Amino acid sequence: MIKTVLFATVYYPPFAPGGAEWTNARWAAALARRGRRVVVVTPNYGAAPHEEVQGVAVRRVPFPRHLAPGSGEVSWLAHHNLIFDRYFGWQIARVAQHEGVDLIHAQDEGTLIAAWRAGRARRLPLVVTIRDVGLLCPLGMCTLFEPWATFDCTKRQYVDKCVPFFMEHYAAGPRGLRAVALRARLRLGWRDQSHRHRALREVDGVIGVSGGILSIFPQRLAPAGRRRVVHATAPTGPPPDDAAAASVRSALGVPSGPLVLYAGKRSLGKGTTVLLDALGSIRATVPGVRFAFAGKGELALPLASDIHDLRELSQSTLFSLYRAADVIVAPALWPEPFSRVILEAMWAGRPVVASAAGGIPEQIEDGVSGVLVPKGDPAALANAVSGLLRDPARRARMGVAAAARAATFSEERAVTALLDAYEAFTTGAT
Repeated sequence: MIKTVLFATVYYPPFAPGGAEWTNARWAAALARRGRRVVVVTPNYGAAPHEEVQGVAVRRVPFPRHLAPGSGEVSWLAHHNLIFDRYFGWQIARVAQHEGVDLIHAQDEGTLIAAWRAGRARRLPLVVTIRDVGLLCPLGMCTLFEPWATFDCTKRQYVDKCVPFFMEHYAAGPRGLRAVALRARLRLGWRDQSHRHRALREVDGVIGVSGGILSIFPQRLAPAGRRRVVHATAPTGPPPDDAAAASVRSALGVPSGPLVLYAGKRSLGKGTTVLLDALGSIRATVPGVRFAFAGKGELALPLASDIHDLRELSQSTLFSLYRAADVIVAPALWPEPFSRVILEAMWAGRPVVASAAGGIPEQIEDGVSGVLVPKGDPAALANAVSGLLRDPARRARMGVAAAARAATFSEERAVTALLDAYEAFTTGAT
C-alpha cells in the first residue's frame, strides 16, 4: 500500500496562478485525511520553507525569484531549463529519501523531468497529472486551429504554425530584436519538449483531470493501459447566499439587472473573443443586460457602460459573484481540461453556458445543469445565454440541478479514484 506520497509542483498555495494549485491542495489535504502522508516539494517564492498545512508537509526549496502571495507567476523559462530540471530533481530526490516516500506524483509539466530524474535516482514509481496540453507541445496553439481529435504534433507543425500563431496573437508586445529573440527561444523549445516526451513515455501512470484532455494525447506518449481519470473536487462548505450576492454587486459597482459573468483568463483559448462577438445579439434580446469580466489576460475589453472589467478578485469575492450572476459563460476554444470556473459556478447554484470542448461535457449535463454549445459559435452562444436570461423558471431549475451535479464531484470520490490509480500503477493492475 502507498503510505507516503510526494507531490512535485511548480506552484502551491499561497502562490496559485490558477485553479490547478487549489486542486493540488485539496487532493493533498484529502489524502492526508485518509491516513496518507503527503509531502509537497515546490520552489519557495517567499514563504516559510517548512510548514504543515491541513496535515500536509510543505517543503519549499530555495529559488531565486520571489512573488507576492496570489496569482502572480514567474516567467515560463524559469521552470523550463536544464538547470532547473537538475536542481529541482536533486531537491525532490533529497526530500524523498528523507521522508521515506513510496511514490512521486508530478503535478504539472514543469516538474516532470525533475521528478523523472528523482524517481530514477531513488527507484521510485512516478505518476504525472495531465492538466493541459503542455506535455504535448510547449505552446499547444494547434488545438485552437486544427480539427484533429488526437494531437500527435511534429517539430515542423510547431515551428511553421504554432510559433507564428503565438507571435501574432499572444506576443504583440516585443518588437525588433526582442521579437527575434523570443521567436528563437520558442523554436528551441521543441528540443526540451523531446525530453518531456521521453519522460512521459516512461512514467508508471498518467492521471488526467478529465477523459477529454487525455483523449487528445497519442497512444505513443500515454498508452491506454497507463491512463486514469481523477476529476477535481467542488468547493466545500455552504455556497454564498443571495445576501452575499447582492452585497458583492454593490461593492463592485455592478447595478442590478440581468448579469452575465465571464471568469478566468481573457484569451483566445478561453474563448473571450467568442463572447465579445456575441454581446450585440444578447443586448438586442435582453434589455438592460450587463456583462462582468473577472480575471486577467492579454485581451482588452471594449469600452461600454454595460461592460464591467473587474480584473482579479479574491476567491471569496468571486464565489459571491457567481451567485450574483444569472448566467456564467465559459466559451472555450481550446480543449478545456476540467474547468474550475464551471465547477465553482455550479456549486454556487448557477447555470453555465459552455463550449462542448475537452472535459466540459463531463461536467455539464446539457439541458439539465447547463447548456453546451459548439465551440467558436457566437450565434449559438448568444441564443443560449439570451434564452436563459428570458426564462427565469428554467434558469432556476438548472441552478438547482447544477448544484446537485457539483456535489457529485466530492472529495471522497476524488481521493478514492486517486488511491485506486496509485495502487493500479504500482501493482500493474491497470
